[in-house]
Amino acid sequence: MHEDVADATALAVNRVLDEFLATLADDVSKRAFKRLLFGKQTLGDVDLGYKPETYTRFNLVEPLLTAIDLEYQLEPRSTDINRDRWPDIKLTSSAIPYIGEVKALNDIESGREEIKEYLGIDGFIAPYGILTDGAEWLVFGPPDDGGRTSNPVVRKRCSLADALKTVALVEGHWEEDLLSSKIRATGIDQIEAFPRTFHADELDAWALEKMPPAYRAEFLSEHESLQASLDGVWE
Repeated sequence: MHEDVADATALAVNRVLDEFLATLADDVSKRAFKRLLFGKQTLGDVDLGYKPETYTRFNLVEPLLTAIDLEYQLEPRSTDINRDRWPDIKLTSSAIPYIGEVKALNDIESGREEIKEYLGIDGFIAPYGILTDGAEWLVFGPPDDGGRTSNPVVRKRCSLADALKTVALVEGHWEEDLLSSKIRATGIDQIEAFPRTFHADELDAWALEKMPPAYRAEFLSEHESLQASLDGVWE
């Protein structure tokens, strides 16, 4: 990712966090605002008037994906299978498919079994899944010993938790200086790291490198243009 693009994208991520915090500060009490940003309660504990998962997706997750130029489809489905629950998102701008599940802010743990289940749905050619509550981002994929969807494990992590706290302070969403210098420094690092982690090119390169060799060969044989651009890199 070019340095100028990375810097511009990091600024876009910062703006998204600022706008989300402004919205959140209007919708919850000052006490709840601070407890949410310090992980003391989940968004599901707050009366927002509609689903906390939808609030998180609409106000934080979708804007973050847009900020880093990731295109996506909401609620992807397989036409041949009847299910009550489906993933929230499928990335459409990465060459290698990713599905995504969004949980309410500070409630990411409730989605672990769901994303594993979704990665096992017949008809979904998606070896990787992203689980997020907007602040924490986990990428699930096949373990090192192989298996396309069997027993997916966390393969990559990215956090914006300290970034949210830092932007809240810098942009004046709370008055007290509640943060250590370490949290502020980490928050800035997280804003810069997020686009470098989730830019489509980075996702594709990382996924190909981490795929079990047999699956990598199978996938690349179905995507010749991608194979040509990466020929010889992963052998």
